[in-house]
Amino acid sequence: MTDSKVVGDPPVLLSTEEFDSLREVGKGDAQGDIPQMHWERLVALGYALRRLGTLGLTESGKRRLATGNVQTDSKGFNDEKTCSLN
Repeated sequence: MTDSKVVGDPPVLLSTEEFDSLREVGKGDAQGDIPQMHWERLVALGYALRRLGTLGLTESGKRRLATGNVQTDSKGFNDEKTCSLN
């Protein structure tokens, strides 16, 4: 399966908590430790993949972790607690 994100795309804005959840997924044992809304958003953005009840990082997710939580564009980003999946 290929990632839905293109390598040249700018990082999608994540709240600090969502980025922490992405980091937890990268550790491998985050299934019960992150909020459902976080893993749903990470999957929708193509940063994580849910397979057989566990989460794993996609190549896009690994690249996103490597870039850090740099947020280059605030357009469409209202409040980290009210972000939608769209």
